[in-house]
Amino acid sequence: MPGGGAPGAGRRPIRLRLAEADPWSVMVMSFLLLAGLGVLVVAMAGVSWIMVNAVAPDVLPAFSTFLAVAVGVVTVEVVLGTGLVTLGAFLYNLSAQYSGGVEIAVTEALTAPPQANVRAVLLMARARRLVRTHVPARTQRDRDTD
Repeated sequence: MPGGGAPGAGRRPIRLRLAEADPWSVMVMSFLLLAGLGVLVVAMAGVSWIMVNAVAPDVLPAFSTFLAVAVGVVTVEVVLGTGLVTLGAFLYNLSAQYSGGVEIAVTEALTAPPQANVRAVLLMARARRLVRTHVPARTQRDRDTD
């Protein structure tokens, strides 16, 4: 049966039960992810300051002040985010003792793509082939004149 039903011959569902989360691992992973996000935020703050300063000079405070505020905000975000995610892991462990945790079932059942999708891919391949045969490729001389 497409889209569900009993698994076919040789296909069996794989069941995974997440009954406990290790708080230490959750804390380390959340710290690393939030620290990486923080680096991106500080970099974007610096780029934003440079762009705004190029358009309207002397509107924003000094670059060092701006970056210090950005680093302070990111530090608070990393510390609070890591603490909240770790607290969430502890709360999940408490609730999983009573509910049994979360169970995920995955099967290998793959269905064929819809016929409309197959036709669309074939039409795109045909159009690409036609374009390649009828539109000349750019030469180095064409690129030099641009």
